[in-house]
Amino acid sequence: MPKAPYYFYSNLKEKKQRARSAKASTKLAEEIDSSDASGSHSKAVILTSKAVLKERMEPYVFIIHTGTNNPALEKTNKWEDGQMNFIINPHSNRASELIHVKELFPANREDFVTVSRHLPSSIGKPLQLRINVESNKLEIIKDALYIREITIRYKYKLYRFPVNDYLYPHNPLLGPSPDVKYGCPPYVISRHGKGTLLHEETDPECIAARVEELSLKRKNIQWADNKSEYALPTWIKETDYEKLPRFLKFKNARQKAFQMNLKRGANIVKWAVIENKIATYFGKNEPEHFLDFKEIMKFFLYQSEAHDYDRGMVNYVLDVMKSWKTDEEFVRQELNGINPSRIRKCESLPEYWSGMPDMPEHVMPGTNLEAEIEAGKVYIIDTQMLAGIGDGGMLMPLLTGFNLPMVVTLSDCLFYLDPSDKLRPVAIRIEYRNGDQPPSYWYPPAADAHEFTHPYLSWLLAKMYFKSSNMQVHAIVTHFVKAHAIPETFAIALHRCLPRQHPLHKLLLPHLSGVIPINVQGREFLTKPQGVMAALMSAGDRLWKLADTYLKEFRYEQLNFAKEFERKKISEIPGYHFADDAMEWWRTLEKFCEEFVSIHYRDDGTVKNDSELQNMVDEIHSIAFRKLPDNAGFPPKVSSVVELVEYCTTLIFSSSIWHTAVNFGQFYYLAFVPNSPCAMTRAPPAQTDEVTYDDIMLSLPVKEMARVQIDISYSLSLFSPVEKYYLSSAAEGKLDILTETTMVDDEELECLERLQARLKVLKKKIETRNATLDIPYDILLPSNTSLTVQT
Repeated sequence: MPKAPYYFYSNLKEKKQRARSAKASTKLAEEIDSSDASGSHSKAVILTSKAVLKERMEPYVFIIHTGTNNPALEKTNKWEDGQMNFIINPHSNRASELIHVKELFPANREDFVTVSRHLPSSIGKPLQLRINVESNKLEIIKDALYIREITIRYKYKLYRFPVNDYLYPHNPLLGPSPDVKYGCPPYVISRHGKGTLLHEETDPECIAARVEELSLKRKNIQWADNKSEYALPTWIKETDYEKLPRFLKFKNARQKAFQMNLKRGANIVKWAVIENKIATYFGKNEPEHFLDFKEIMKFFLYQSEAHDYDRGMVNYVLDVMKSWKTDEEFVRQELNGINPSRIRKCESLPEYWSGMPDMPEHVMPGTNLEAEIEAGKVYIIDTQMLAGIGDGGMLMPLLTGFNLPMVVTLSDCLFYLDPSDKLRPVAIRIEYRNGDQPPSYWYPPAADAHEFTHPYLSWLLAKMYFKSSNMQVHAIVTHFVKAHAIPETFAIALHRCLPRQHPLHKLLLPHLSGVIPINVQGREFLTKPQGVMAALMSAGDRLWKLADTYLKEFRYEQLNFAKEFERKKISEIPGYHFADDAMEWWRTLEKFCEEFVSIHYRDDGTVKNDSELQNMVDEIHSIAFRKLPDNAGFPPKVSSVVELVEYCTTLIFSSSIWHTAVNFGQFYYLAFVPNSPCAMTRAPPAQTDEVTYDDIMLSLPVKEMARVQIDISYSLSLFSPVEKYYLSSAAEGKLDILTETTMVDDEELECLERLQARLKVLKKKIETRNATLDIPYDILLPSNTSLTVQT
């Protein structure tokens, strides 16, 4: 049997404290047993009636885990606003009377208190627990209490009742609370053991509790009307983060970190605006372009020191800067950077490449493009979805005082897997339709080309335009749409359709818990018309249109990484560490889901008969993606165990692995602005133009834009202070999935243990590979991979 933890801990230091407390609880229970046998009873025993006195009493030890994870705090504040009430085995013939517990419960940090009660032996095993809190204090004084778990020790066995929710103390003088208060349910009914399906429930009280829980959640979590002119997923109706149900909001530590980063970013933009206005007042007459790459490097270092950026992250950027101009580093970033999934095999040259002039002999010596396409040695990354997206620059006058354009180009790149098994960029096509320019084609310079000659500089500039275009696709499609907007729909449907006792709720919740609140915050600050993305990106002014363009072609099957890997025919690409690691993750999660599903779904009929599951799948199909053609191919129902395993794997991978891969490396590749400009400020050169060093400097973002790009990329790359990972790391103080799961059944926990065992093998494999690399790819290390979207 697995040694499942019966408590959650906020840091490794607290584990010993909790172990000591658990031993003390055991000793207390034994002393109570001894005193009970000798005829004496603890003063803590509450006898509620004379009839109870005649019945044999047995000790029950309650280990009450409360508080949210805030590792930065040394002092633990206590909740003093009322008391907690329990009923063991409610609405059964073995139900206990109401058990009152008034203690100073930990509130701002994860901790626990232990209390004991002598209760009638007729109660027996505690299999179900009803929990609520009450207080007669004034509403303006009271606050909700976050309860993680109640563990009951009875006859030397632990019975675990996960809660993971806030409860708001109702006023007992007013009677039972009938509804949600401040986004908190009036009570929670939790059950020990494995999750159960609705059609397998036999206890009327359990059925009623499921129905009531979902009724309350549906009232507080509603789909938006989605009246947008664009084909977008449907989001949550509530637009104000502060009005979200309490259990959907972030823990206090995470919210404080968000506000701090938001304030820092706002100050950077504010001071850019102030400096611009002062300069304009004193006769400033041109934007502040950088003079050379060295100045940009000094600018980055100055901002890093001024805002106290993490030194390890800064050093990684410095490593990237050493070789950022080379084609080898260009290829490495396209394969293993922040938009690593765009490359695919080029099986025929797209029609829009038909005007390409002859390729210089030195690019593909001894062969030609057509022959290598036929041999399957050519790959392509395109940004054609940017067609129809106008230039940006809405906020440019505010930042710089000038109407400086942020151009949008259609930039594509061809790659060639040469005979030495090395992937090289061989051609870049740039089309500036907004400027009515004909396409231009650019090629790598000869090996002996000098760094300040036209062949070298034109190729370097072409790579910048390509990376800027690809950056638009990354930020709005790869990241915003696929890692945020789509997973939000899964989370909404989960909360509305699956009660906490449902096994798939236990499986999926750790991976979907953060996406709704971060998206609501994002729509308040990042993606609104005057938001950060409009200030930062060429396509930011037309964010929704680009998302619409992509989503009209998007299909559910594209979220299956294994199928995409096969469809794109990319298995032969060397050094494609992202794809290697992501495929390992997909197979590992698929095996985990297969094992977990098999515990609860014995055959296809069990899947079909699970009405709560089918309701969730139907809401995703019919509501979340109703504005997309053919509902984006999302199934209206799941009919087999195989389909359910794929569905669960897809939801977890999209909400966890995918987001980690495309989010947390942004600072590494965006902080040095020329490496991946979020906008270019001049039209690209024509085919006949001679490119100079000054042309490059005048095409790059100006200083005011660079400030925003550096800081936003830093903020987005930070892990939450309460982040949970698949594997723990004692050295880094990281907590793992076992501290977040609501699974308490041995068989379910064994699935998690096997998952972690496989991930430890994967971790070792990645670390062994990375030891041979100049710049390691460790984004998808299991100890670096977050469980859910929080940034």
